[in-house]
Amino acid sequence: MTGWLSQWLRGKTGGVYSLRRRLLVSVLGASALLWSISLAIMVNIAWDETNDVFDDGLEDAAQLIRAAGADLSGPAVANTDPIDRDRRHAGIYYQLVANNRVLRRTGPTPDEPFVTDFDRHKGFRTAWVGMAPWRVFVLRDEEGGLEVQVGQPLEARTEILEELADDLIWPAMTLLALLGAVIWLAISRLIGPIEQTALTIAGKTPEDLTPVAVVEQPVELQPIVNALNTVLGRLDHALQAERRFTADAAHELRTPLSALRMKIQLLERQHPEHRPSLRQLYQDTDRCTALIENLLALARFDAAQASALPREPVALPDLLDELRCYHLPQAETGQIGLAVECRVAALVGNTDLLRIALRNLLDNALRYCPPGCRVRIEAQYIAGGIRLAVRDDGPGVEASQRSRLAGRFFRVLGSDRSGSGLGLSIVERIAALHGATLHFETGLDQRGLSAVLDFPIAGQEKNAV
Repeated sequence: MTGWLSQWLRGKTGGVYSLRRRLLVSVLGASALLWSISLAIMVNIAWDETNDVFDDGLEDAAQLIRAAGADLSGPAVANTDPIDRDRRHAGIYYQLVANNRVLRRTGPTPDEPFVTDFDRHKGFRTAWVGMAPWRVFVLRDEEGGLEVQVGQPLEARTEILEELADDLIWPAMTLLALLGAVIWLAISRLIGPIEQTALTIAGKTPEDLTPVAVVEQPVELQPIVNALNTVLGRLDHALQAERRFTADAAHELRTPLSALRMKIQLLERQHPEHRPSLRQLYQDTDRCTALIENLLALARFDAAQASALPREPVALPDLLDELRCYHLPQAETGQIGLAVECRVAALVGNTDLLRIALRNLLDNALRYCPPGCRVRIEAQYIAGGIRLAVRDDGPGVEASQRSRLAGRFFRVLGSDRSGSGLGLSIVERIAALHGATLHFETGLDQRGLSAVLDFPIAGQEKNAV
């Protein structure tokens, strides 16, 4: 039971606990405990009051019996008239006793006196009749030597409390359940600002690191929000500094690299005997230039806002055919088959960014596939959106490394092909600006690699080719 309660308090995740559940259990548990204590106190008070009332009744009955002046000249008589069970009966019976001998008695009283060693004028005793306790009041007439003993089974008193408990248990349990519901609603309402703040924080992105509003927050939550805003401010400052450095460094390096490229070309013409070495240097310069261009593009895309991105219906058949024509010389040089399979007429997005993303994916596929492989560009509808994919049947990438492919400057170990390690990062950022996702899976014929872009259906009109 304890283990189940602990698991319930911690929630489904097990490692964390639910503040709402703990508050509910704490408040409801304390309420139930205090309710039980107050109930016990009320039962005790009710028992004492009931005893006082019945004791007064026993004493009044004894006084009336003595004042009635019962005739004691006849033999001992027992009044055993049947009791009407259809009405509540107080269960009060009496004995008239003289010289420890019962002269008169009523109901189920015994033949012997309730009390035989009573030495006072009047008072109460608890006597046992068989196995049942009785409450007895004794009133002694000192002149005539007569004792009036009025008794009542204690069971008659406890029955009243039991009936009272039976009548009150369900209303009390209902009120306790109602109290639990009210506490749950109150806690949920009080925790509402925390949940709202959590949603606001979850909505933060690298493009939106503005401070969380503190004005409407509870006083207890404001220190946490203030600390979070400080962290967000530092993070925003660091990201801005990183973007500025990347953009400035790439911009400053572009000019000397362009000059270096021109000088290499000049050296090739002046010294043809060194052309192989100069050609290798020329290619290295081109790779550096491509790296700088990618850094500039990444810095530009990082600073872009999805809400400010211009969008329009993009004719996918035309775009994919344009990309095929652009990369066809590269594919023919590498003896790689390049095909297009488009089943979507249009996609709402930014034409330039989509072109850059697909060009990077195609460039990666053509660069890493050996001769004789196939590369295919696909566009099709899927459940909930549109899918663009570049698939190949080349060497592929191990499943354990696919999740890292979009990381900046990440390159698969053992690859001898040149690259900056930023192309897929740029694709992922472009996908994020369109609300799309980038993931990787197995390629054509269960071989190679597929780079897949899934665009949400919102804002897309289904027009198949």
